[in-house]
Amino acid sequence: MVQVPRSPFVSSRLQMLEAICKHWEGPISLALYLSDAEAQQFLRYAQGSEVLMSRHNVGYHIVYKEGQFYPVNLLRNVAMKHISTPYMFLSDIDFLPMYGLYEYLR
Repeated sequence: MVQVPRSPFVSSRLQMLEAICKHWEGPISLALYLSDAEAQQFLRYAQGSEVLMSRHNVGYHIVYKEGQFYPVNLLRNVAMKHISTPYMFLSDIDFLPMYGLYEYLR
């Protein structure tokens, strides 16, 4: 079991990332909007997660926080820039795909 630090980002989003990795076995390009402290929390969490450490087809791309706005388009573009497949399935961290969707879409 991974200890989750008390942070809104870590508690609400990283647990969802583990669930997504269990549901989607295909490659993932993940853009994260984090402060320096959140990036360190993410690193510790990911290194302690059996689910995340077992995956070798997930790319993590950190965009450091600047200003007061959440740059949705920038994050999408960063994630898309780093894909190496001819097709992509665009989603956000709040969407949990059905089991087997990757194989079905292939």
